[in-house]
Amino acid sequence: MNFKHIVLALQFVLLSIVINAQTVDFLKADTTDTNKTYPRYMFAQTKFHFGGHFSTGVDGLEEIENNYFSAMELRVGWKGYGRKRWQKLMGYPSYGFGLYQATFFPEANILGSPSAVYGFFNAPFKRYNKWSLNYDLGVGLAYDFFGYDPKENPEQTAIGSDFNVYFTVSVEGEFKLSRRLDLTTGFLFTHFSNGRTRTPNKGVNLYGLNAGLKYNFNAYIPKQGGQRLAKTQDPRPKYIDYNLPEFKPYWEYYMFAAGGWSTSPYDIEDRELYYGVATLAFDVARHYSHKGKFGIGVDVFRDGSLVEEYQNKPEYSNGVPESRLWYPGIHVSHELLIHRFTLVTQVGVPLIHVEGRGGWYGRVGGRYDITRKVFAHLALKTPGGFIADFVEWGVGFRMYGKKKV
Repeated sequence: MNFKHIVLALQFVLLSIVINAQTVDFLKADTTDTNKTYPRYMFAQTKFHFGGHFSTGVDGLEEIENNYFSAMELRVGWKGYGRKRWQKLMGYPSYGFGLYQATFFPEANILGSPSAVYGFFNAPFKRYNKWSLNYDLGVGLAYDFFGYDPKENPEQTAIGSDFNVYFTVSVEGEFKLSRRLDLTTGFLFTHFSNGRTRTPNKGVNLYGLNAGLKYNFNAYIPKQGGQRLAKTQDPRPKYIDYNLPEFKPYWEYYMFAAGGWSTSPYDIEDRELYYGVATLAFDVARHYSHKGKFGIGVDVFRDGSLVEEYQNKPEYSNGVPESRLWYPGIHVSHELLIHRFTLVTQVGVPLIHVEGRGGWYGRVGGRYDITRKVFAHLALKTPGGFIADFVEWGVGFRMYGKKKV
């Protein structure tokens, strides 16, 4: 992206009284393999995609959107067979890094043919003797788009940046073919967007089928200089079972502050126009299991781009006051816990009328636990509908309710 401004994320420091809490340390700092004597199981995988485009409604892209696309992935990953206890909690997943390359047809087009680097997480819905039904998530950075440019690429008004976020989700079956090879095949959805850090931002959305082969390497033990285990050993690990700590529901209280920037939702030609945005949120959540929690919270938003919603109104002929750029909201949430990562989904409503932003908003994103009480926050906030409003970059602090005896 051709970013001209750097916006510092808001940071805050909170002092609090330490409250006794039910421990979740076995998720945060797993000590199962402190001596690194458990073997590690790696794999390489290639996937092929084939499918079509969801329409953006942009004139000039019909030739691309009425055509098919193809893509290829190359992956390297690790199998979570129980070296850490959270892996049992998530059904013994696999995870790693990948490269993605798509081709949009015709190849000479105004949108480009995107590539991406990303991380992935794959876990089973259900595992059987020789096959499993899995879900697969991938998130990363896409490049090789031909972004909108009023002079160089004026007809491409679907996406305004050369670099975008890459997100893909698929449901697939995984089948054992031989001692080392697995076959994967399933359905996929892929999304590219920049979170309105550059307009236009209608996004690019793909659907289709994927098929691939996974090669399982011999396991090795890091503590013993990366020594490989015997070639006769099955390269697929045996799962380690655990008696997880008894779960008792408990409360969590947290807040975060975030900042960012957005561009005009209407003016796509002024490439120097940026607005500052900020969020302050306070939440109460109830942990219902080791894997998740429900919550409710209050938001306070500051959106500098709201000036465009009011500046043409007669009562603001002398300027839009700062107070019109702020508004409160209330939301409900669900959070999925995967070791130190949290997948956040929220739906909220503004507590006052906000011009041009609809009657509700959403937030989808992730958090990473830096310590047990401090976390980093990255999320996409949307207005009514599913078009991006802005991206939140922030930091938060949490406390826990008293442990039940």
